[in-house]
Amino acid sequence: MKYTAIIILLLPAFILLVNCGSKDKEERKISAIKTDTMKTEKKDSINLPEDAFKLHYDAIVVDSHNDYLYQVWKKGADFGRKDAFTQSGLPRFKEGGVSLQFFAIWIPTSEEKHAFAFAKQQGERLKNIEKEYGSEFGIAYSYEDFERIHNLGKLCGMMGIEDGAAVGNSLDNLDVLYEMGVRYIGLTWNNSNLIGTSARDESSGKKSGGLTEFGKKVVTKMEEMGIMIDVSHSGEKTFWDILDITKGPIIASHSNCYSLDPHYRNLTDEQIKAIAERKGVIMMNFLDDFINKNGKEIRVKDYYSRYRKELDEIYEESKGDLITFNKKRYNFILEHPVKGGTSLDDLIEHIDYIKNLVGVDYIGLGSDFDGGITPPIDLYDATCYPILTRKLAEKGYTEQDIRKILGLNFLRVLKQVCSKKN
Repeated sequence: MKYTAIIILLLPAFILLVNCGSKDKEERKISAIKTDTMKTEKKDSINLPEDAFKLHYDAIVVDSHNDYLYQVWKKGADFGRKDAFTQSGLPRFKEGGVSLQFFAIWIPTSEEKHAFAFAKQQGERLKNIEKEYGSEFGIAYSYEDFERIHNLGKLCGMMGIEDGAAVGNSLDNLDVLYEMGVRYIGLTWNNSNLIGTSARDESSGKKSGGLTEFGKKVVTKMEEMGIMIDVSHSGEKTFWDILDITKGPIIASHSNCYSLDPHYRNLTDEQIKAIAERKGVIMMNFLDDFINKNGKEIRVKDYYSRYRKELDEIYEESKGDLITFNKKRYNFILEHPVKGGTSLDDLIEHIDYIKNLVGVDYIGLGSDFDGGITPPIDLYDATCYPILTRKLAEKGYTEQDIRKILGLNFLRVLKQVCSKKN
């Protein structure tokens, strides 16, 4: 009887202890799922295309190429404001649901003679932005850093170089750029350099040498260090030289399909297949001239240029509810069709083409916003990424497909190349 009484007295405490332990294990399990950004589990039931905007703001959205830093350097752009001359900045990134933005450090022709110093200055500009807006924005130096910053609810930024002229003539400069935070380098811009020949030069017949001996050393060291190799702007000879001396994935940070638009900046089917075979990723460029063969000739005003007052009113009426705002904006766009120009549907043709050629696992977004581009009329600035998600859903892309295109495909490469574990 004595022992029975003791057991009866202790039983509630024992049950409470077991339940607390089970609850703690479950909380740790939920936390692990939240932290692992490569997971694709549904948090809620998604009904596409009706819930496309809900899906968008739940997904991880990555843009691998944006030239905002150039606008800071050239025009004094304010990251915390919607400047009339920019297409992005913190408010627009937030409205567009962007999770990770790679800021391109482009080397203007006027700065090529001291490109390395200029690249460092641009890196400092991004770090100054982090100091000023640290409660909402953080710079990542690895895949794990991205996870940490993203889980804090902040916009995450990383650095990429557009034009390997920033490396100068010294491999030691790669170490400095890496420490600064550079995690991909586009080996050339339109001009060839000490690393290799550019797509423009090769297509015009000006140069066709491919990677130089110095360039081969640069590429080899980049792969060893954990800097992603970006082939956008690289000539075909340079591209295939890169494939010959590397083993891991490569990226095209902002390029489209040559078969749909035979521009020297776009990728041939063979190049797309080679990137896919390496488990790399091709990030779609929003410039109309890389989407349509005659993009420049058929340009028309975008929706915001036409309907600024009405779109601003829709935003104000939505009172910060971004899903409501996007639904109303999307309906407005449907009700006010524009003839001519390049549309988001034209860009999605490039996405469709790659999906049909190699599969959906090798597609991402590399807008080129604030690089002097004219984007599709209904993709006029960084607030418009949710419209892309809606269009993909309407065209039959699944939730998993969309999550991959919006960010998971790029994160797979980032994790492989830029993880602290590697």
